[in-house]
Amino acid sequence: MIEWLVGKYKSIKFRLLFAFSLTLIAASSLIGWQLDLSNRISQLQILEQQLELQSQLFSFCLSDHTGLLASQINHCGKMQSLIAADNNLYLYNSQQSLIWQMKSTSSPATPSSSLQKLINSPLEDRSLQLLQGHYFLSLSVRGDQRLIVSNSGAALAFKNSEYRISLVTYMLLVPMVLLVCFGLILYRGLRPLTKMVTAIENIASGKSDQLQDENVLEFHSMCNSLNNVLNAERVQRERYRNTLADLAHSLKTPLAVMQGATSENLDYSDYLSVASEQIRRMDQIIQYQLTRAVNTMGDGAKRGAVKVTPIVERILTALGKVYREKEVRVILNLDSSIELNADERDLMEMLGNMLENAFKYCRSEVAVSIYSDQNNVFIILEDDGAGVSENMRQVILQRGERADTSAAPGQGIGLSVSVDILSAYNCHLEVEDSFSLGGAKFSVTFPRG
Repeated sequence: MIEWLVGKYKSIKFRLLFAFSLTLIAASSLIGWQLDLSNRISQLQILEQQLELQSQLFSFCLSDHTGLLASQINHCGKMQSLIAADNNLYLYNSQQSLIWQMKSTSSPATPSSSLQKLINSPLEDRSLQLLQGHYFLSLSVRGDQRLIVSNSGAALAFKNSEYRISLVTYMLLVPMVLLVCFGLILYRGLRPLTKMVTAIENIASGKSDQLQDENVLEFHSMCNSLNNVLNAERVQRERYRNTLADLAHSLKTPLAVMQGATSENLDYSDYLSVASEQIRRMDQIIQYQLTRAVNTMGDGAKRGAVKVTPIVERILTALGKVYREKEVRVILNLDSSIELNADERDLMEMLGNMLENAFKYCRSEVAVSIYSDQNNVFIILEDDGAGVSENMRQVILQRGERADTSAAPGQGIGLSVSVDILSAYNCHLEVEDSFSLGGAKFSVTFPRG
């Protein structure tokens, strides 16, 4: 039983119902005891008033007659029997001798010892007395005579018993009704909490990704806070997933260079040089992607000016080895003096992805132009491929989207990574047709400063 209570006490509903039940039992017991006490006091007061009234009426009846004839006393006694048939009346003279009595046929006889005790008590004591289960009231009549009125208390006990039965019945029914009502109120009151638990379980099982606000004022702030935590966790998880995808995508080029070097007739020292360079490049890529996972892109813009031309040339050299079978002709129009306030690793990642797409989708030619004015640096990449239709020019900038999935293998990650990097530096990217080569043209506007 104790273990069951301990197990159930972990429930909020059970705690509230248990506490309310105990409070209800204690309050009902206290109220019932107080009502029963009040009823008994009230019944005693009524009985005392009844006995006193009967005594006064009997005294008044005797005071209308001179002398003390037995017929007059019997006449007054008959009048009293009509008023209260349950009471016994005893009349004593000054020598404490019984001169008249009237016994009720429906009540038991009055104990003689109680009568003797009352005879010996002072006449001034006119309060209701309880002796041997009988109630007595004594007062003087016509000077030196004593009238004693007694009641067995059977009717009083019966009334008290009936009242107590009714009281217990109501004291049981009312708490049960209140307990049921409280249970319904508790069910309705905790229903939003139950829905909250269900919503959290749905989130844990993957059926939902947000907590719905149940329009409960107390839960509004909690729902917003939990949704913010869920959103932050979702963004962080998506960021890690994207970082892993970006890392895998970035490692493709150096791995392809190393794989292509195995098919060339290189001596050991030349192959070792190519492999060392690409391994160093892969290490830089891994460190860069790990940094991106915890930091915000664009922080490197404060590190100083970086020349763009050497970066482009290194990327073109690597891509030339990867796509050697296509024999891509590269047209360069580079201003070697141009510098950008950016992280060199961001530029390598951004230009590498865009130039790889140019090599991948071109037929045989790729053009790279870099020039500037007083406010901006312009990087133009063109190819002689099939180009990008107008309705796909914004789509291909999104992660996982590609213009033509059959033209070349890929996952649609490179351009979205480049867009993320460019947005961190407040750059503008425009996709249009290349009038010189007939394919696609990607124009990057990089603000100076």
